Amino acid sequence: MLKVFAPPTPQTPSWQPTGILAARLEALNMTKAGLGDWVVEAFELAGHGVLVTRRYPGQNFRPENFSSAALQELAQFFCRLHALPEPGVISRSRLEARLLQFGGTLHDLPEAQALIGLLQAHLDEIAGTPQAFCHRDPHAGNVLLRNPDADPGIPAAFVVDWLRASPDDPARDLAILTTGTLGLLGEQEALAALRFMVRCYPEGSAVWARLRFWVPLTYLHDMHWFRTKEPAGFASAVEDKMPKALRFYRDFKPL
Repeated sequence: MLKVFAPPTPQTPSWQPTGILAARLEALNMTKAGLGDWVVEAFELAGHGVLVTRRYPGQNFRPENFSSAALQELAQFFCRLHALPEPGVISRSRLEARLLQFGGTLHDLPEAQALIGLLQAHLDEIAGTPQAFCHRDPHAGNVLLRNPDADPGIPAAFVVDWLRASPDDPARDLAILTTGTLGLLGEQEALAALRFMVRCYPEGSAVWARLRFWVPLTYLHDMHWFRTKEPAGFASAVEDKMPKALRFYRDFKPL
């Protein structure tokens, strides 16, 4: 499979990797995540970066194709991934900035404002958490499920698109996976799958406790994104995501 990265343009932010640098970075991140066997090569062609990988015989995440084998694979994979320590800890100032940003974007939503106030009480709990290597974008478009006719030796689930991978709180990775992927199963099924995954972690109770902050925050981020990037979908996003965020926070129980 080929993934092509365009060369930089005058409008490209200085922090955004492009071209061959992006191809090499994704190859390195895949290797670090234990997926190096899937990387074939990274090279430059006419200013573009090209990443060549083995083809995974699967399709994007769909609830009807999700299996206990896929859930087991995801649990084991993320547990291994998040066992890779990274320098530094979660910054309180960055968390405060995110809450302030979402508070501004969602200023006219009383329920969002109330939720932000609740999440502020968890800052001391989240800030200072040691960072680990995280994917940082495991939404359904980046989670593939093995085809039924594929070799059973192939992983039942496979995570792609590693360009954004970097240090973060493992609970944030799991929150994005929950809201963007597992949530397609339905709220109760997603909660059960999330519980199963967290139990695979050596310090699962601590990871689970932090999800009370990260899952609602991720829903707030999604609503912020729609208002700033796709305003036509904002109202429906609020209708869908705001109740889920509040229910996850209010009905949260220890692991």
